[in-house]
Amino acid sequence: MIRVEGLYKSFEEKPVLFDINAVFETGKVNLIIGKSGSGKTVLLKSLIGLHTVDKGHIYYGDRDIISIEDKQLRKIREEIGVVFQGGALFDSLTVLENVMFPLNLYTELSESEKRERARVCLQRVDLPDADHFYPAEISGGMKKRVAIARAIVMRPKYLFCDEPNSGLDPLTSILIDNLIKEITHEYEMTTIVNTHDMNSVFEIGEEIVFIHEGRKEWSGTKENVAHTDNGYLNEFIFSSDLYKKIKKYL
Repeated sequence: MIRVEGLYKSFEEKPVLFDINAVFETGKVNLIIGKSGSGKTVLLKSLIGLHTVDKGHIYYGDRDIISIEDKQLRKIREEIGVVFQGGALFDSLTVLENVMFPLNLYTELSESEKRERARVCLQRVDLPDADHFYPAEISGGMKKRVAIARAIVMRPKYLFCDEPNSGLDPLTSILIDNLIKEITHEYEMTTIVNTHDMNSVFEIGEEIVFIHEGRKEWSGTKENVAHTDNGYLNEFIFSSDLYKKIKKYL
């Protein structure tokens, strides 16, 4: 579980996040949703520790990453897997070498052990025969699956995904959503996905936090997200491409 208390963040004295309080549960897909510019990406990067916050607490279990020592923070970082928006694969490395990269940084496994674990992760994302390809030689959907394989190769307790469906067609997006949900339950991880895709909300959103103009406006499940009386959330839902498509048939 990750718990956020009274989180504030600004850039050059411009406030971006205001008093964020939220709980992200273990073994569930937790979504952070909101419009572009709402502050959801800043929140996600703050949770990972990529941004230094101005005020507040971020607890990984009972460990507050805002106040712990560097040695303890490094330990937490070894428990984190991240899928960046563009995949962030290294063009000069093969698929297998990309997946092995965290193992080279954080473990003392032998070369054969690292290769075996990386291959197991590629098999888990249904890419058993892609290890020798380079990122330029594979599709966008395959790149996202490689990024997920790399994110889970350290067997993390916490998985963060920043717009994992960005740039993908609808069918591939569904495959990526289902994969994220499956591995979350399989590995009992605390998964946090940053998205503005309402398809993802209704497909995998077990717990949802809605951010509007840097504030947490609403939280709940996908079962009640469409029945909220929060005006900002309703505006976000009803302006989405998914709702526009559904509305044609109502």
